[in-house]
Amino acid sequence: MWTAKIKFSGKGKLVGSKTLKYNINLFGFPLSYYYEKDWITVQITGTIFGKKEDKKRFIRELKKEARVINFESNNDFFIGTIQEPVYTKCIYNKDIIHLAPALISEKGYEIITIGSFQRQPLTKIINLFEEKYNGKLISIQQKKIKSISIIKVHPELTGKQKEAMTLAIKEGYYHSPRKISVQQLAKLTNLSFSTYQVHLRKAEEKLMPYLFE
Repeated sequence: MWTAKIKFSGKGKLVGSKTLKYNINLFGFPLSYYYEKDWITVQITGTIFGKKEDKKRFIRELKKEARVINFESNNDFFIGTIQEPVYTKCIYNKDIIHLAPALISEKGYEIITIGSFQRQPLTKIINLFEEKYNGKLISIQQKKIKSISIIKVHPELTGKQKEAMTLAIKEGYYHSPRKISVQQLAKLTNLSFSTYQVHLRKAEEKLMPYLFE
């Protein structure tokens, strides 16, 4: 199978514009879709990371959008129905397989990981995002797929594990190079280094297998 990872701007998009505004990181996965005259209606699910009040404001504003038909959340988990522009048919069709949840970042960019048995459908998508959303191809290769992160998009994290992971993402712990150490993160939470490290490592053990190969 051919696989591609594409990074592109989320500015001005339905969800991406709001993750940027409210400092939210979101992982979303399309469950199903169907075509209408002017739109593609998509059932989505996923996980929201951010401060409690930021998440509330993000969800409140998102629900006001005319293209958001349904949206329910339970803690960090969400499920909903949205409408996407008809030109996104190149993403939502029988030739494309979504291999992992899409990342919609607080930094204003999105990353999708998709696959196809032929290279041409992926090339069309790459061209679309380069043209419309300042897209950048991170990788494209032909390989055998080991797994697809669809069985459980939202791993069971405890409250402390969610808080530890959210802080690490927000403060740049996963940037390259890293912007902060685990010791510094622990100080921000007023937890001991060993306690915070346990919460973060437990969260990583549960979450990362669903997001990366």
